[in-house]
Amino acid sequence: MKLLLSLVVTIGLSCLTLTAQATNANHSGTICKNYNASQVTDIDYLASGTRNINASPRSIICPLVRAPTSTNSAAVYVDGYHSGSQTTTCTLYSYNYNGTYLGSVSFTQTGSGAFDRYLSLPAPQAPTYATLSVLCTIPGGGAGIIYDIDVIQ
Repeated sequence: MKLLLSLVVTIGLSCLTLTAQATNANHSGTICKNYNASQVTDIDYLASGTRNINASPRSIICPLVRAPTSTNSAAVYVDGYHSGSQTTTCTLYSYNYNGTYLGSVSFTQTGSGAFDRYLSLPAPQAPTYATLSVLCTIPGGGAGIIYDIDVIQ
């Protein structure tokens, strides 16, 4: 009887179809690095994210890890904060595995306080083997911070 029950359970489980599901990936703002090599000492890392301590705006580049699904689109949320009225501009870039530019989309956030901005690229601009990065120009004087970048899959 145990053998028969075991056989029935094994056959039943083998009939289940499992579908791979991508999960969201949350990247701390500390993943972002100085975009220009000469500005390495201008970028400061906190437990909560990345900021610019130079008086002038600086650019940071944030590489993203993703696990694309059959839809192959790309969507991210960029979370940050401005102390006082400041401006941050971020661009989501997609490049193919061979370095071919596939597409980009940008936002500009002006004002003070927290922000949570959405960027997305359609499937033709984000195929399975495309790599993604976000390039942000953040305000100087520690007045802006990138907290995190959330990849929605």
